[in-house]
Amino acid sequence: MANNYIAIPAHAENNFEAIKICADTLQKRGLVGKNFAQKCIEREKQFPTGLPTEIPTAIPHCKDSETTANSICFLILDKPVKFYRMDDDSEFIETDMVFNLAIRAADEHLEVLQKLMAFLQNKNHLENCRKMSEAQVEGYLKKHLDTGSKRERSTFSARCRGKNSACA
Repeated sequence: MANNYIAIPAHAENNFEAIKICADTLQKRGLVGKNFAQKCIEREKQFPTGLPTEIPTAIPHCKDSETTANSICFLILDKPVKFYRMDDDSEFIETDMVFNLAIRAADEHLEVLQKLMAFLQNKNHLENCRKMSEAQVEGYLKKHLDTGSKRERSTFSARCRGKNSACA
């Protein structure tokens, strides 16, 4: 399955502004509907997406019937913002790397999350994204997220079945 990848640098005062920046970019390209930002923000309030990986990241997303194509907007911020943690919503992480997902079909959601979570666990991948231009990051994400072995996906699927999984 092929996805659209967009990489943008920006400044945000908080996590909701970071989500809005991504959503606005996706909307301007015709990839999501006009309510995508609000839906992501509402979901973030209920189910935070901050990941306490070696290099902390956040993966805001929502269900949106107006999504026209699977897309990931990678936002690199000039300074970190707080996202509450996915695994413990009483704690937060600070991150300057946000991967806002827009997934068209529910049956594709798990596959995209599997690949992205494996990518985010690799510190070298994230360090590379920090050093690259936007165009280079878009190609790098495509190379690493549009491919992957069934073995990698099934290993991640097994981890996702846990009660406090990062996939929920």
